[in-house]
Amino acid sequence: MHTTTHIDARMNQRGIRKELVSLALDLGRIEGDRYVLDTKTIRAEMCELRRKLKFLDDADRKGGVVVVAAGDSLVTTYRADSFCRPGTKTINY
Repeated sequence: MHTTTHIDARMNQRGIRKELVSLALDLGRIEGDRYVLDTKTIRAEMCELRRKLKFLDDADRKGGVVVVAAGDSLVTTYRADSFCRPGTKTINY
């Protein structure tokens, strides 16, 4: 979206960065010609991000996760670092 000199001046005066404007455009609800990003929406988004971060942390601890699909069916799943391909076996002494 094109920005005007007016919004640039107001952003500088009010300490609102471009990233915050982008968040309001992405997450805010539309009320007429305004995009409103209120604290209720912010807190809900933060809660969802924390939940997603928790699952990403769990996936990281597992070394990644692989899901195998065939057509529209999920067939199996396993840790990404648990599969040993033929010819890539490691020898433990």
